[in-house]
Amino acid sequence: MQNFRLNSTISKSWIPENQTKKLTGLIEWCKIVHACIESGQIDDAKIFLEQAIHEAEMPSRE
Repeated sequence: MQNFRLNSTISKSWIPENQTKKLTGLIEWCKIVHACIESGQIDDAKIFLEQAIHEAEMPSRE
């Protein structure tokens, strides 16, 4: 799973800045969750994942 990468085929210039910031934030949450899982801190990973989902579901400010 460590070699798993997602590469967007959409140019960043096509994504509004506020959406780019939101995606960047979600990527950071994913890194935190991944690190928790790798270190065996499953309960912490669940908490951080819930926070990431909450932020992802929040409407964007445009």
